Amino acid sequence: MLYEALAQPSIFLWLSLSGFLCGFLFDFKAIFLYFLKNNKILGEILLFFASFLTFFVFFIVNLKTNYGDFRVFTVFAFTLSFFIQRFLSNNFLANLVQNCYNKLKQRKEKHGRKQRGQKET
Repeated sequence: MLYEALAQPSIFLWLSLSGFLCGFLFDFKAIFLYFLKNNKILGEILLFFASFLTFFVFFIVNLKTNYGDFRVFTVFAFTLSFFIQRFLSNNFLANLVQNCYNKLKQRKEKHGRKQRGQKET
């Protein structure tokens, strides 16, 4: 099937957005594993589920936007955006959340010391 050259940027955009979405899917998998106390069996099940959903999302988006044609730029757009999201999530977002958590913990400890000091006197 022949495509207009003007349709290719929108195909690239949709596949890039779906790659970011699938990257967040793997972040949610990590969050669920944290709350499940890193259970190995459930971790493998969640990994299989996230991988299956990632393939399914890529397949459906490619089918809707590109009529199912697998081209180099479609796979490249999806994988590049997926890895960019994973990199940003692991490096910047995780550090931001960790810093906020540490600041809140310090405030609670400082507030708790003030209250204990006032009660003792």
